[in-house]
Amino acid sequence: MKRTTSVLAVLLALLTALNVTAFAAGGSGGGNNPLTIDSVKVGEDDLTAESKISGNSEIVLTFSNNVTEDTVWDGNLVLIRVEDSENNAVSATVSKGTEKNQISVTLGGLAKGSYTLYAGADIKAKNGNTLGEEKPYPFSVKGEGSGTGGGNNPLSLVSVKANDADLEGAELEASGKIVITFDRGMTENQAANFEQIGIYDKDGKKVEGVTFSDFTKDDDGNSYTELSYENLTGGEYTLKLGKGLKANNGKTLGEDKAINFTVKAEEEPEEKTILDKIVDFFKMIIDFLKNALNKVLSLIGVTL
Repeated sequence: MKRTTSVLAVLLALLTALNVTAFAAGGSGGGNNPLTIDSVKVGEDDLTAESKISGNSEIVLTFSNNVTEDTVWDGNLVLIRVEDSENNAVSATVSKGTEKNQISVTLGGLAKGSYTLYAGADIKAKNGNTLGEEKPYPFSVKGEGSGTGGGNNPLSLVSVKANDADLEGAELEASGKIVITFDRGMTENQAANFEQIGIYDKDGKKVEGVTFSDFTKDDDGNSYTELSYENLTGGEYTLKLGKGLKANNGKTLGEDKAINFTVKAEEEPEEKTILDKIVDFFKMIIDFLKNALNKVLSLIGVTL
């Protein structure tokens, strides 16, 4: 009987030890292990500084321990944020992930640009351990593919270039092209948008004969059109973009834009002096005599 009791006691002790181990490994949030971030992913891909993702993407942070237990969740929830390139907080929804060690961050329709996801230093696991230092994860949002893009943000002018350089302050030839790029789809309002774009001379008169190519998507999801102009006289000009320029999603530019540039003046030939004219006259006489002499010599079979 004593032997049986001893065996049962040993088994009970082993079972208790196993339960404690299992509890520490799972439910307690990692025992006394330090808290770390094991991965940050969008779908199956790691989030990196080179990542170009949708403005509505879900980013999943996977921690080494349980960070969504009710006892720590409210504090952890406010320690995840997303900021733009100017350190302004942007729209993102933070929620519990599918696993207890995961936090989900769903972006709120961000426009094309650079952003950073921050995980705060005080994020705490169920075991009481914290992350210890803030972790930044930079990434980029690409322009949305075929549709509207830009979320609820105003239409943004990405660039205005001529000869692959910024138009502002540039000196251009009398004929050429200007490439105007926006951050989202522009095809649905194309004709009306072209009415909002024009070149004006220094007296405010709109230049006639300007043409536009259809809006085209680039690899980043931006839309661009090529404005072609011809035979501008030398002087100062302004490219004007109206505030009513409208994207496919109905968002407008919101304010007028003006980009100043100049066109090279045609170089007038210098007027020749009397001496230059005399020299040219004698050169012409010499050339004439040389040609005549060569013809005479060729007739008699002599070459110089």
